[in-house]
Amino acid sequence: MATETLIETHIVVLLQDGCRVHGVAEAKGGDTVILYSPAGRLDLYARILFAGGTATKRHVNDLSLHVSPVEGAPVNAWYLQYIRILGDKINRGFGSIMLRQLLLLAEREGVAYIEGRMQQAEHREHLDRLRYFYAKFGFVIDADGLMRWENTRFAASRAASEPSAARSSASSSLDNRPLSARLHKIIKKVLHLF
Repeated sequence: MATETLIETHIVVLLQDGCRVHGVAEAKGGDTVILYSPAGRLDLYARILFAGGTATKRHVNDLSLHVSPVEGAPVNAWYLQYIRILGDKINRGFGSIMLRQLLLLAEREGVAYIEGRMQQAEHREHLDRLRYFYAKFGFVIDADGLMRWENTRFAASRAASEPSAARSSASSSLDNRPLSARLHKIIKKVLHLF
């Protein structure tokens, strides 16, 4: 895991660039991931601070998950365009960290559903891995590769007509892997600078 100083430095740079920092997570192998979005965008990016001390760079090789609003939907809905993870960063847990964060943001923002189309796969094994990946996060995928995630908290709160209950339950179950007290301290310290 990266040092507090390194994490803090990267968070400050992202905030100075006008980005919203959503959180910090630890990936397989001890790499640290800072999850952020550019101002005014739904897209989610991941800055990787490698255990060896190097880091990815914004606009160069930070990982990305591209999302847009579903135009004309009667409710708040998002379209997942694609997740960009390349080369040696594949199968290291970064996609799971990013998709988990996207779903948490969707719950907080009262998004009713996320839809998209599964990426093309070169071979059957890759297609099966993609189906498994999205399914483990609750996406339903049809034979044509169309996929959809339903926000059960949104549906429940809408049925009960209690939107405040959905907000409080979404914020109380932020992640299966909660941040350590140390990382909470870093984020709190950095946010006080702004």
